[in-house]
Amino acid sequence: MEDQTVKIYTLEREHEYLIPLIDEVFNKNKIKYHIRSKYDRAYDGVFVGQKGVGDLYVFKYDQVKAEQLLQELLNSHPEENHT
Repeated sequence: MEDQTVKIYTLEREHEYLIPLIDEVFNKNKIKYHIRSKYDRAYDGVFVGQKGVGDLYVFKYDQVKAEQLLQELLNSHPEENHT
């Protein structure tokens, strides 16, 4: 099914600053996305360092373009790119 979403990236704590940039770039390119938070309130976010901040999902039909745009964002900030 082409309308299914796929995970394209796990945002680590050091990538939190990218979220507004992802929003801007993806909206500009008409790519719908969702970030599923991994913050666990019961444990006050203690596992964020192990699991990441959240997973970035896009529709399957946008996957290639979204991955290209995300890679460009990560490459433009290499000092914070630890993955």
